[in-house]
Amino acid sequence: MPPAMVTASSAPAPAAPAAARTLRLGGHAYPVLLPSWRDPRLHVALVIGTLQVLGQTVLGFEVSVAQILACLGLCAAVEVGVALRRDRVLLWPASALLTGNSVALLMRTAGTRHGDWWSLDGIGIFAAACAISMLSKYLLRHRGRHVFNPSNLGLVAAFTLFGTQRVNPQDLWWGALSPGLWATLAVLVVGGLLVTRRLRMAAMAIAFWVAFAASTGVVAASGHCITARWHYGAVCGEQYWSVMATSPEVLVFLFFMITDPRTAPAGRLARIAFGAGTGFLAALLAAPMHTEFATKVAVLDALVVTCALTPLAPLLARAARRIPRGALYGVAALGAGVGALVAASIPARTASVPVAALPRATASTTALPPIDVTPAAALATGGIDTATARAMVAAVLAHIDTAGPRLHATAAAVLLVRDPVRPQDSPRLGVEIRGTTALGAPFRRDYLLAAIGGRWVVTAEQQAGSSP
Repeated sequence: MPPAMVTASSAPAPAAPAAARTLRLGGHAYPVLLPSWRDPRLHVALVIGTLQVLGQTVLGFEVSVAQILACLGLCAAVEVGVALRRDRVLLWPASALLTGNSVALLMRTAGTRHGDWWSLDGIGIFAAACAISMLSKYLLRHRGRHVFNPSNLGLVAAFTLFGTQRVNPQDLWWGALSPGLWATLAVLVVGGLLVTRRLRMAAMAIAFWVAFAASTGVVAASGHCITARWHYGAVCGEQYWSVMATSPEVLVFLFFMITDPRTAPAGRLARIAFGAGTGFLAALLAAPMHTEFATKVAVLDALVVTCALTPLAPLLARAARRIPRGALYGVAALGAGVGALVAASIPARTASVPVAALPRATASTTALPPIDVTPAAALATGGIDTATARAMVAAVLAHIDTAGPRLHATAAAVLLVRDPVRPQDSPRLGVEIRGTTALGAPFRRDYLLAAIGGRWVVTAEQQAGSSP
């Protein structure tokens, strides 16, 4: 994820806000409860808000300001309305704002691109996710506490109901390594450590990461692969492990989601078990998945399962005490876990088909126009060198000379082309050519390429600008 991955906690341990004043509405006096800086929810909000700003300014998040504001407003309206009617108080909706911000941070709807600041594409899907999140907070309760992390459950429901052609989680990896991404990772790690330390849940977060990283390592070593919309070819082996273990989405998940005190069990040992169990289960559920979409949803699913089991924690603890302790049982449990991870990864190993590697480019003496490589194409391939870019453009120009009008090319760009019908498939590479025809008419087309037999071959062409 990245979510898958993964979302901020909707309600870290709230500090009781103070009633600053009384407001009279309709003849009734309502206490007004304002936030306190000691409330950890404000600290989480500061981190998530900073991530949203970085996403809009330097990371290219494909979510609009209007979508973010709609999520914040809907969740806040529900919480304020419920508190006003049920508790007869007017409060600052700190938890609801975190829920809305979490949904907006991790949800992406089809058709929204970075820079569409006021786009309302898919706003109904955002509204559905927010509504499910808030309703789960008030309707699914056990002993006065909500059972599920609201934003987590809302996201899982939306991804399951609407599917990848209409809605997707934020990418596991948020862009090429750059000052902007390094700043983002610093905000995540520093902010996450401060929040978990304040909540006394650092041990639980560490337990999750250790269990998740170790379990994902077993899956990666077995030959597991997934396709991702930001990577050319399958993501396999060591690369799969490094992406999963260090994904910004996973960091958000472990620092700000599983650490929700309202859904985590009480007690240090119980919380460590909760974190480790969620980490193992996340890797286990992700093991059979062969797309990034399914992988991120599987990680989110893990928390749904462990939250559902939390009310049963006392029963499970009593049952565990009846099992004789000993190294033999520990070794048996470890072996069973490793076996389950390897067995679960078999479907992904058989389903993933790696894309052919980039052909080795030879020096070209052909006169070519200036060539640009888009950041998305560079990230997806790990970098396209000058010789490879020239070979791709030369193949396209040769195709145009034999199949189309004579052309004077003035500029070219190597692009990343995604399948609109199967958005989670590995992307393809293309070249955009700009210039003029022999008759002086402007020319601009995109050409899709494939690596066949060690050389570049044009497989299709489309209207320029239709590729994301």
